[in-house]
Amino acid sequence: MEYNVVRLEAATSSEHLRALEEVKNFRTTDLGRGGKDRWTYRLLPESALDIELQRRSTLRSTSFVDSITFQPCNTSPNQDRYCMEEWDLQDGIWRFSAIYDGHCGHDTVNFIHEELPAMIRMSLQALFNKYQSSAVAPELVSETISHSIQHLDNSIRADLFDLLPRDQLESMSDFEFHCLTKQQSCRWATIHARCTQGSTIILALSDPQRRNLWVANLGDSQAVLVQKGTDWTGTILNSLHNCDNPAELQRVLREHPEERECIRDNRVIGYLAPTRAVGDTWLKVPSTYTHRAFGKHNQNWLSPPLLADYASRILSPPYVSNVPDLYHLTLDNDRETFLILCSDGLLDLYGSSGGESSTQILANKWAKIISRSLVHSGEATGNLAFHLLRDAIGGSDVSLVSQNLTLEMDEKWMDDVTILVQRLIQ
Repeated sequence: MEYNVVRLEAATSSEHLRALEEVKNFRTTDLGRGGKDRWTYRLLPESALDIELQRRSTLRSTSFVDSITFQPCNTSPNQDRYCMEEWDLQDGIWRFSAIYDGHCGHDTVNFIHEELPAMIRMSLQALFNKYQSSAVAPELVSETISHSIQHLDNSIRADLFDLLPRDQLESMSDFEFHCLTKQQSCRWATIHARCTQGSTIILALSDPQRRNLWVANLGDSQAVLVQKGTDWTGTILNSLHNCDNPAELQRVLREHPEERECIRDNRVIGYLAPTRAVGDTWLKVPSTYTHRAFGKHNQNWLSPPLLADYASRILSPPYVSNVPDLYHLTLDNDRETFLILCSDGLLDLYGSSGGESSTQILANKWAKIISRSLVHSGEATGNLAFHLLRDAIGGSDVSLVSQNLTLEMDEKWMDDVTILVQRLIQ
């Protein structure tokens, strides 16, 4: 037997030094999980951190709002969407901004992003046309926003029932179901995606005089009003729709009495963290649809045993609400005022569970960051949302910021983060 011998020359001292130079800035972390697993990240110099954060983020600034959206993992596309628009309606320019935090896919959140702003704008225009020169009560604007969100969600369910009425689904064979969905393949693919995915919503609307502000929340995103008085302070505007909110937890339990598993592991039927959302229709319709339709169409959605387990807990739908909370505020034009909207990923970076005291501490912290950023806006970027994100991923902790930016990991190590900072009164 003959062997081929490969001779490798020993590395020179300069090559050794070059190799050491290339790895000297690499570190490892267990991400606070404990155990033996470690992941590598690159320690960046302080001077490079803001540049890298800007490179990995999408930043925008308009005349009235700064925005940033961020997901550093290259293999996990960002499912957040956001919107910043100005509408020429009654008495001048109304300003609309929103964050849609999608989960389980992009179809439902894209549907909301494409349809909801125009739906609200047209509904408001109809409302103003009805009253013409008369002042419209703030409550009517709130109702218009709420009805638009519910109507959009109901349209997903209506499309499902139009294609697959419950009595028809229950009586058809698997072969008949297969033939129907094959014949209507594009339509069914759209319906299936929107029904098995979902999105939360946080949005704000202000009138031309900046005297009235409306905030709508559906899910676990956050709105904070930042104002300058003797000091800068932050005011929490909305409660979160998840099981960490005792009132929201009790609402779900009250609507499903004697169903011990309607909430499990602090999630709706053990599956979903937010208790209110657009989409997630399979949690809003009879379990027949999960058994006969959704699970059969996409085996990659949930494993058959897990699907059967979840479906067995669907006894009295809906379990996820599409009714948003609406808040109306009358603004003081003598006080400098900003509005922060953020997806729950920003709260997660601080380890906040959404408890009132911890979130209030964050609100005041964000107010201080905005006040400092206004004074030093000429440094790395004048984008106020950027400064909030920089603090959240580690602030002055160079190692932590570097870790959050450069971690070498195939799965995402943080939730998507989107922040809007709107200038209401300056």
